Amino acid sequence: MEYLQVFDKNKNVLNEKIDRDETSNLQPEKYFMIVLIFIENEKGEFLLQKTSKSRGSCIATTGGHVAYKDTAIETVVKECKEELGLDISENNINHINTILRHCFYLETFYTKMDIDINKLTLQEEEVESVKWYTKEEIQKLIKTGEFREGNIDPFNEVLKYKETMKCC
Repeated sequence: MEYLQVFDKNKNVLNEKIDRDETSNLQPEKYFMIVLIFIENEKGEFLLQKTSKSRGSCIATTGGHVAYKDTAIETVVKECKEELGLDISENNINHINTILRHCFYLETFYTKMDIDINKLTLQEEEVESVKWYTKEEIQKLIKTGEFREGNIDPFNEVLKYKETMKCC
């Protein structure tokens, strides 16, 4: 069983947990949390993964559910390590925004780092392969339905962030 952290309507941590398979039974005004991180290299490409067959065989960014007693940022670090074998520092991760869905918070993060994808250790149960994609290639994946639907709004928020910050 995997237990998730429960949050209130103001995103405060509650001393409650819920079985990941039971999230549809959350009481009103209680939420779980999912994190996503978009990793961009110096060429302006984003590191995306093709998920395993058991995870839908789609193109998505790295992410996961916040486990009981974990924070969003700890989960980002943990998911990068688990899914990609990538060590990432909390200090280099930027929080972009929070999107409230029906029963969960979707936290979007961004970092810029160059990674040799040939040196990554992929978690076979979740990740089939990884590849660097340009913004235009991702927009094409969105149009063809190959990009995970739940990653579209967060990706667009990252693009807005980059534009606003006149960076990256």
